[in-house]
Amino acid sequence: MFPLAGIPDTIASALSSYRPVFCREAGFAHISRYISGLLISPNKTLQGIYNQIVWSPTKQISRRAMFESIFESG
Repeated sequence: MFPLAGIPDTIASALSSYRPVFCREAGFAHISRYISGLLISPNKTLQGIYNQIVWSPTKQISRRAMFESIFESG
């Protein structure tokens, strides 16, 4: 399986209508990665999805962003 280097265009365009639901960009980005991983990754766990994503070496990603985005979305 190839690593996930970004959000596929079809998923990004489908999720763009849900952007107003999320207060923070980090939360929306995390949800986009999570949904992409659920659709593409053979291992549907959070750890399996995270293992498949290619992370930028200069960017820190927090797993709390998903939970924060869900609770802030109202």
